[in-house]
Amino acid sequence: MATIGQIAAELGLSKSTVSRALRGVPGIAQETVALVREAAERLDYVPSVAAAGLSTGRNHAVGIVVPSLTRWFYSEVVSGITRTLAAHGYDAVLFDLDRSHVGENRPFARSLLRRRVDAVIVVATVFAPDELAELGLLDIPMVAVGPPTPGLRNIGVNDADIMGTATAHMLDLGHRTIGLVGGYDAESLTIFGASEREHAFMRTVMQAGAVVEPTWMLSGGYRSGMAKMVVSHLYRSSSWPTALVCASDEMAFGALFAIHEAGLRVPDDVSVIGIDGHENSASYDLTTCEQDAQGQGALAASQVIAELEGAPAPDAFDPAPFRLIVRGSTAEPRVR
Repeated sequence: MATIGQIAAELGLSKSTVSRALRGVPGIAQETVALVREAAERLDYVPSVAAAGLSTGRNHAVGIVVPSLTRWFYSEVVSGITRTLAAHGYDAVLFDLDRSHVGENRPFARSLLRRRVDAVIVVATVFAPDELAELGLLDIPMVAVGPPTPGLRNIGVNDADIMGTATAHMLDLGHRTIGLVGGYDAESLTIFGASEREHAFMRTVMQAGAVVEPTWMLSGGYRSGMAKMVVSHLYRSSSWPTALVCASDEMAFGALFAIHEAGLRVPDDVSVIGIDGHENSASYDLTTCEQDAQGQGALAASQVIAELEGAPAPDAFDPAPFRLIVRGSTAEPRVR
């Protein structure tokens, strides 16, 4: 029994083109439709229950796979998704995952999804190989939001670019001793975004000839409390950087508290920048690289709805925009 992916490989077409041809969606050349249907018959393709329901829209529901709802970025993305789905008359079926269950029979398995949803939006999640294979058998629109998920189209910022911009801001101010508060979010189900940000930080500071001591590379776990702990230890030592680049605003909040408790002032003694544009960043007077998490979720929802209604399915998306917002937490370094 063949899958849409096998038919696409056989004919040299994209999976979305094959899917639309099989469903009779307008806009596909008749010659292409004939080729696809001939190949489907020859390769013994049998549409899944979910695929058969796309033309009728009988579920009118979209599955959202998310690693946690306690983290600001994830909840913002989900908010953007659910608002857009509701505005178009679609229900949301939420799959809130537990990292400890990776590789086990998690609740988004094909046997469950195919009975309940017409499309899937994945938020910052990496799947085990067998799970990816199961998802690959679903002939329904699928989009990932946030850090890339292998095998899925992705909507999100370029993590290297956003970290490069944050780090370059410190360099442009004249800082040449710079630390990083990064690490890995234990609740997340992907390490791609975190590693891309760390690599981009190192590339940017090394190209500028700035100094980064190994002890200035801190793991804040993408949590305010953990960041506060590691930054507090750093700024009670004898050697510390005049600038801190934090891979998330939540870690920057913790860094600000730690620097204050160490008897230092921001930005007179230490400049701090975050990434994300957290809703509280303005209250903390935090310089940040802001991304629109809700907007990314809304775009993902609009895209899968459009594909369900017959619109062309792009093979990839442009990186989501972000912008540097300069506030009072960064300034030129003071001679010390």
